[in-house]
Amino acid sequence: MNNKRIVITGGPKTGKTTLADEMGGGVRQTDELIELPWSEQSLVVSRWFDEPAPWVIEGVTVTRALRKWLKHNLKGKPCDLVIYLREPRIQLSVGQERMSKACWTVWREIRRELERRGVEVDIRQG
Repeated sequence: MNNKRIVITGGPKTGKTTLADEMGGGVRQTDELIELPWSEQSLVVSRWFDEPAPWVIEGVTVTRALRKWLKHNLKGKPCDLVIYLREPRIQLSVGQERMSKACWTVWREIRRELERRGVEVDIRQG
């Protein structure tokens, strides 16, 4: 992992936790914030991006946290690499499908800005 700041995001059940665990190092999982309201979750996660490397942060909430970080930081980059996992490994519930679509919508809003700021982007279809 070197001294990188890596973000793994995507919809539910796409293998984010599995991939993060394979990378090792200081993995932060957004699932630990599940009891907080959605907006507060993304605010907390956006603050994690300011912690010193190396780290891996994974979860569905990460995409909204990236958007929040970009909005409040007009310069710089929140991480070195974003891995976006697109394909679920199992069939999703209706709620999980909606969450997946919402995550992709936010991703499309922020991808170009991340790349413009020098963040490496890796989109994996499955």
